[in-house]
Order: sequence, then C-alpha cells, then structure tokens
Amino acid sequence: MIEKLTEWANAGDSNSAYHLAQLFKEIFSEYIKWLEKAAEGKNFQAMKEFAEILRNGDEKIRNTEKAVQIYKELVTDFYDVESMEILVDMCAPSDTETLNLILDTIDKRYNEIYLRDYQILGRVLEIGTRRHNECTIQTLQAIERRRISSSIRKLLAGN
Repeated sequence: MIEKLTEWANAGDSNSAYHLAQLFKEIFSEYIKWLEKAAEGKNFQAMKEFAEILRNGDEKIRNTEKAVQIYKELVTDFYDVESMEILVDMCAPSDTETLNLILDTIDKRYNEIYLRDYQILGRVLEIGTRRHNECTIQTLQAIERRRISSSIRKLLAGN
C-alpha cells in the first residue's frame, strides 16, 4: 500500500501525499516531507496542517512568511473562514495588502450569497414562519465573513 501511495504521490497526486503524511506522522521528517508535497498540490487539509506547523512549530521549522502565503492561498482558493481569521491575527494593521486581499475575496464571493439569503431571512422574519436554526449554512458562513470584513475595515480605518 505504501509503495502505491508513494508512486501516486510522486506522480503528483496530493491526496496520496496527504495519506502518506498521515501514515508517517510518527516520523516527523517524513511527515513534513509528504505534508509539504500535498500542500503544494493544493490539498486543503494538508495546506491547513502545514501552515499551522509553519506558524506555530519550533524554531527549526517555523516560517511565518511561508505560512502567510499558504493562508492567502486558502483564502483565495478555498474561501476558508478560519484562514481569514488567522491572517487577520497574523498581519499587522499596516499590512494593508493582505487585509485588502481578504476583503476583496469576501466582497467578490460572498456578498451575493449574503444579500440573497438575507432577503429570504428578512421575509421569513416578517412572516414569522421559519425558526432561526433553519438558516442555510451559506447564510451563516456569509454572516461570519461579514463579521471578519467588519473587523478588517476597523483595522484599516485605524491606520
């Protein structure tokens, strides 16, 4: 099994590389090698794990710049809320480029979802026929992104 996974991972299959990383979790150097390969192949879980290690790992592996780059990719490619929040925390208020990247991503991708679902929710609240826990997951995600957007705008206004 490991031979096949290695063959596929070396051929560029990021899922196989991620599975190898998980198999070698006890051997840190192998774990990092396969995790990085999977992250380079845009495997979502690998990117999150690798960025976290680069951000919080020991001094030998810590690389904040590379972690920021991976988190930026997670934001732009996967619209990941957790990565947005981590980037806001990692970036100084003076890093307007990164903060604006997050704002642009939120504005481009989620405004229409938020507005569409907010209108539906508004009508439902008017009529009073739908419970709060029946909101769509997209609505809740859009609201969360709007919260992040608001905190970024406050940071940028402080500059």
